[in-house]
Amino acid sequence: MTYIEENTKKLEELKKLTYEELCNMERKILNNPNSTRADIVNICFACGEKAIELGLICTLDDI
Repeated sequence: MTYIEENTKKLEELKKLTYEELCNMERKILNNPNSTRADIVNICFACGEKAIELGLICTLDDI
């Protein structure tokens, strides 16, 4: 599996979670100095997409 395919699969799995779960995971990942760039991008993207789906108004700080 290529790097892109692997990250796409991870993103699809993240999108299945609730918005609250994603926000909690996002906080943990952003506060963890060992988080990879891919982890940070995936969680921020999934959280943002979920917020848009729910019709929540988001700022860059929220995402």
